[in-house]
Amino acid sequence: MNKFKTKNDNYIDYIYIILLLFIIILLVALPKYSINSFYDGIKLWATRVLPSLLPFFILTNLLSQTKLIPYLEKRISPITSKLYGVGGISGYIYIMSIISGYPVGAKLTSDLYREKKLTKGQAKSITAFTSTSGPLFILGTLSVGLFQNIKSGVIILISHYISAILNGLLYKCKNKDDSITIQNIPVNKQKSFSDCVANGITAILNIGGFIALFYMIIQLLLTLDIFSPLTLILSKVGISNKISECVFAGLIEVTTGEILLSQLNLSMPKYTIISSFLISFGGLSIHAQAYTYLQQFNMPYKEFLLQKLTHASLSTLISILILCIV
Repeated sequence: MNKFKTKNDNYIDYIYIILLLFIIILLVALPKYSINSFYDGIKLWATRVLPSLLPFFILTNLLSQTKLIPYLEKRISPITSKLYGVGGISGYIYIMSIISGYPVGAKLTSDLYREKKLTKGQAKSITAFTSTSGPLFILGTLSVGLFQNIKSGVIILISHYISAILNGLLYKCKNKDDSITIQNIPVNKQKSFSDCVANGITAILNIGGFIALFYMIIQLLLTLDIFSPLTLILSKVGISNKISECVFAGLIEVTTGEILLSQLNLSMPKYTIISSFLISFGGLSIHAQAYTYLQQFNMPYKEFLLQKLTHASLSTLISILILCIV
């Protein structure tokens, strides 16, 4: 497969290697600060992410073994086929993604692809509207815990989910062969309860590693004032350095960016709009989590990145419209 790599792919590999070496050097140069930051990232995962996601991972694994999937596929298929060119099973993934949050949509899509219930084209198209945050994070962690404003959380929630639906229209599956729901495919042997629990624990540990790692990287970058050149450029158009730092941090790890944002004395409309963008974009940490599943059906990262950029842009526009109305 390497012989088909383009020059752009090679450049990406070089950039990736340089970034990894840079981070390793920072770890060696600032060992105590790195360890403390990583520890703080683990605490962030253990107290805010694990309690909300692990139960849903286990329950969705169990639910996927029931007759709910074929039932939803039959009922929703006419709608999703017309809107997105995919089968009704995508409706199940969208519902579970809304309930559970990142990266459940990517995980379920990957699982169903491996079980041959989706084609590669369907899986890529479904990803555009099933990569969403959960209501517990938006309404609980964000609006109540950080910003202490439920109205803001409701606006972000509405913007986030409506924009996901619209985003799917931009990446409609146009291949006729892929728009046909796969039928009469032998389903894998039913998983036991212990298998579903083990699968959920493995997934949440994987997420915890990403969160802790990216949290540490952000703290190291903030310590070295790496964002200064970028914040200086944005200051020319009236965006303060502090807001810029929050945005850049959120683009890397969304929870960290939101925590930093909540510490600023911003008006409700401002942090609502910024949060709408960051949550729908997801951050590189969530992208990395999702990509561990998406690469199983050979979805290039640049395609997923484009999907998240359009999702974030649509969410921002919708939140602005809602704020203008209310």
